[in-house]
Amino acid sequence: MKKRRLMAAAMAAVMLTGTLAGCSAKSETSGTEAAKGESGASQAQTEETLEDSLVSKEPKEFTVFLNFNNMPFDSNWQVWQEAAKRTNISLKGTISLSNSNEEEAFNLMMSSGNLADIIGYVDASSLEKLGRDGGMIPLNDLIKEHAPNIQKVLDEDARFRQTAYSLDGNIYQIPKNQELKAAEFWWIRQDWLDKLNLKAPTTVDELHDVLYAFRNEDPNGNGLKDEIPLFDRAGWKQPDEYLYLWDTSLEFYPRDGKMKYEPLEENFKTGVSNMIKWYQEGLIDPEIFTRGASSRDTLLGGDLGGCTHDWVSTANYNSTLQETIPGFQMAAIAPPADQNGVVKERVSRYPGVGWGISSQCKDPVTVIKFMDYFFTEEGSDLMNWGIEGDTFTRDADGSKHFTDTVLQSELTPIGYLRSIGAQYRIGMCQDGDYEYATMKEDGIEANKLYNGHDEWFDDSLPPYLDGKMALKYTSDDETEYKNIMASIKPYVDEKFQSWILGVNDFDSEYDTFIKELKARGIDRALEINQKAYDTFLGEDR
Repeated sequence: MKKRRLMAAAMAAVMLTGTLAGCSAKSETSGTEAAKGESGASQAQTEETLEDSLVSKEPKEFTVFLNFNNMPFDSNWQVWQEAAKRTNISLKGTISLSNSNEEEAFNLMMSSGNLADIIGYVDASSLEKLGRDGGMIPLNDLIKEHAPNIQKVLDEDARFRQTAYSLDGNIYQIPKNQELKAAEFWWIRQDWLDKLNLKAPTTVDELHDVLYAFRNEDPNGNGLKDEIPLFDRAGWKQPDEYLYLWDTSLEFYPRDGKMKYEPLEENFKTGVSNMIKWYQEGLIDPEIFTRGASSRDTLLGGDLGGCTHDWVSTANYNSTLQETIPGFQMAAIAPPADQNGVVKERVSRYPGVGWGISSQCKDPVTVIKFMDYFFTEEGSDLMNWGIEGDTFTRDADGSKHFTDTVLQSELTPIGYLRSIGAQYRIGMCQDGDYEYATMKEDGIEANKLYNGHDEWFDDSLPPYLDGKMALKYTSDDETEYKNIMASIKPYVDEKFQSWILGVNDFDSEYDTFIKELKARGIDRALEINQKAYDTFLGEDR
């Protein structure tokens, strides 16, 4: 509902402000021609005479709408001050630093009709729709003519192309490209395994037996049966993550080129039945649907949690909890093989949301050159590592290392980098080496384990965000699909939770559940997703 209101506001804003430059939603050529008409000639004259990383001979300022992780863009951040020195381009944020609500700020901008020169937003589909409605400039020709480094990534990286292109053939946003495949890993209490003389589980059945031992054999040694073997921080927003153990979920998932809605499939019955059993045996956190984002801190810090699927930062607890829990160790393990013996990791790449140029920008040529700067080696280092000599050093062989300014900060390394404006949500290539440089040794080993096994990942899958595939739809299909799923998704979530918690009986309700899904339009939703998936598989620009 919120997204529909957001898009309606976006369309209304574009329609009401008929004077928007290039706002007639014409072809990519028309948008680029407008850009050329404003500044192309002057840019051509100065392009060859600019030195080093300068984008403009004279200092220029552009407005920008950006908010990442509740942090509105701040022009005073050191990294962006440095970028301004190097390029002669400075940015002025349009979101109040006291307003952390990105959606609210976006709606306000849309309703005002005053678009920032540069716009980035958490939802790429919103930017693409704004582009189709005329509020964002198609960047195709601008990139070809003025952004050779972005063009190089487009030419060489199929995933980057798929993220960048809208279904109408235009590019409305420059994505953030992420190098590493794995985003989250399976973690287990190695010290508990050692205490109980157990081996790390390699299959879902072995995982059950290990969790059962964690629950019943008092590995924390306090004489109480208080261990919570399996927990998850994302249970409140992604309640089905542990259905992956049986190769199923509450979502859509393609198999052999055909889109499936997993609650309709046989694996779903296997997965739900087993999760019910595990919950009844006390293996799953009794508050998995409600405990929320603090689960990891609470359960690991209390010496209660045994196993989870989470980010690499889980390894940090091995050092932070040593004083209170001597010998504490979370170790990354390979994804347990499912009931069919298949090892698969579903949670991997995330859609690379970036930034684009609005149709109210008067000098898009300069802006696209500025965006291209962050795809150069110098610009990439600035956004990934910060300022050389302050936040990182470089060896003679070119390898980089963070300084104690980053590693010994009161914040986490990534927290510190973001506090100075690095690792922000813009179009860039995220350097995998930067991630390794911020990790403890256990985290590095976990990353190498997962990123060293390409066979665990299915390259035919679209990127995932919170367990959902990021497919691209036509405007009509998107509207119809969202209307259907607005009825289906809450119903499925409610039923799933009621079955796991034992409120309702899964076996007796399943057939009625399927009939209700059919009545609510799941077959049509499958058709729409199949069409979008076919487009994803067939993209070859």
